[in-house]
Amino acid sequence: MNLTPWKKHSKYIILAISLLAASVFGADTPFHRGVNLTEWFQAAGPRQIRFSKFTRQDLVNIQSLGCDVIRLPINLHAMTKGPPEYTLDPRFLQFLDKVVDWAEELQLYLILDNHSFDPAANTDPNIGHILIPVWTQMAEHFRDRSEYLYYEVLNEPHGIADAIWNDIQQKVITAIRSVDPNHTIIVGPAGWNSYNNLQAMPEYADDNLIYTFHFYDPFLFTHQGAGWTNPSMVPLGGIPFPYDANSMPDCPESLKGTWVGSAMNNYSVEGTAEHVKQLIDKAVSFQSQRNVPLLCGEFGVYMPNSDPEQRVNWYRLVREYLEEKGIAWTIWDYTGGFGLFKPGGNNLFEHDLNIPLVEALEFNAPP
Repeated sequence: MNLTPWKKHSKYIILAISLLAASVFGADTPFHRGVNLTEWFQAAGPRQIRFSKFTRQDLVNIQSLGCDVIRLPINLHAMTKGPPEYTLDPRFLQFLDKVVDWAEELQLYLILDNHSFDPAANTDPNIGHILIPVWTQMAEHFRDRSEYLYYEVLNEPHGIADAIWNDIQQKVITAIRSVDPNHTIIVGPAGWNSYNNLQAMPEYADDNLIYTFHFYDPFLFTHQGAGWTNPSMVPLGGIPFPYDANSMPDCPESLKGTWVGSAMNNYSVEGTAEHVKQLIDKAVSFQSQRNVPLLCGEFGVYMPNSDPEQRVNWYRLVREYLEEKGIAWTIWDYTGGFGLFKPGGNNLFEHDLNIPLVEALEFNAPP
């Protein structure tokens, strides 16, 4: 067999394959798909971390699904000794070092997500007084670690003006770069990391950033049954996706006259696949205009009051469209109320995975 033509054109074939892969996944992100590993480092303090909740084997299991990245939410500000220095607790760093060890051994990307977050409290305009010392210390501690490690400044800043948040975030970037010039930093907009606020972000003075946004629309569907919203959506259930007039529930009495009632009236428009894609296109437009790498750091549907089949269909739609547009993603979450496991089980990887959901995300189901 004459292999000369293959040798002659192989580099162009490889380039074409690479470009095709880039069009399927995020062109400028080394990772493509993953999960949020929640309810682990989201503790009230270092001594409240249940370190044995997950082990190295859990990271192996996640990787076996086909994931190449884990977003690790950390209640980072609670892992300090408090004001004025906000010194990181050595016990916390000892625990986190072990997780970083596991990720590096497995060549699994790990996002250290500053999830110091209270949905009921607006982000303090003076939060830079905490963010700067905390991230300076984190960067000093991890600066010699591998490229598999990423820093995410703050999860879902909200109730703070875009301009104020953008300025704070630039100061945090500068502080990190004063001690760590190498690790990629993940930055996000105000407004709960909304795609609507991406355009309000400046072109930061750093070329080693990944921009992030979160996606939970239509909110009526993804958060029906949630108790942390305002007003509480615990009474709401049976919202279909996509919209179906024949299966729409009545608005609960406690939610009439609120934004929930208004959203239910508009659901024939907002509860469609077309509308979901139009909203994601806002992030796509930002990515193409800025020519920056983009990550959808969270998307998901709360389990208790949502129809299992419709929930799976929503995940499939969002996942397929993100990948079509070249956006990397990490679902919210792994074992929690938005997670990959069937409700009522013990979250056993070999037995309790929600296989239809696993397949909708094009993960690899275990035997």
